[in-house]
Amino acid sequence: MMISVGRIICWKTRAYSLRLRETIRLEWMMEKSREPMKRISERACKGVGRWVLFLALGGLSVLATSCNTTSVGFDYDKTLARFVVESGQEGSVVTMPVSGVRIQVNPKATLTEYDLVSVEVAEVELGKCLQFTLTHTASRIFYQASVMNQGRRLVLMVDGDAIGLRRIDGPISDGVIYIFLEIPDAELPELAKNLKGTSIEIQKQIRG
Repeated sequence: MMISVGRIICWKTRAYSLRLRETIRLEWMMEKSREPMKRISERACKGVGRWVLFLALGGLSVLATSCNTTSVGFDYDKTLARFVVESGQEGSVVTMPVSGVRIQVNPKATLTEYDLVSVEVAEVELGKCLQFTLTHTASRIFYQASVMNQGRRLVLMVDGDAIGLRRIDGPISDGVIYIFLEIPDAELPELAKNLKGTSIEIQKQIRG
């Protein structure tokens, strides 16, 4: 059976046309498949950008809360000081960190962070200690407490830990408390700064 040359050319042309259309269709499908991936990639990049911004703002927030400088004038870490008095009856027991002395104290603080005006490092005959200056109102209250508790020990609690101790050997009427701490002298300036910054900030908040 003889097949004409024209028919062969026609078949070849048709086959070429089919291959060309198949190639175009495959390229179109590949292009369409790239579009979702492109959108996902763009969304991922945007998401990463948002997370980076979030983490950066979070870091700045942490720095702002841990170091306060806006209204005090110097960097400090919020540190709370409270004074409790030795109890002759019921109470909680605190232990000094170095000497290991155990003291039963009244769990209700005689003085709190709201009663302090300033804290400084002081040098006295027996060595370095912290000097706490009380508000006018707290000075009157503590004077009465010192009269009633002569002979008992006054304990300084910092952020819930007992670190300072002194005996109330007489009425304290000037609103100034000197107390020795069971921490290295080298740590006193930093602690005093943190306590002072906290007290200044609190007093400003009280005054409005």
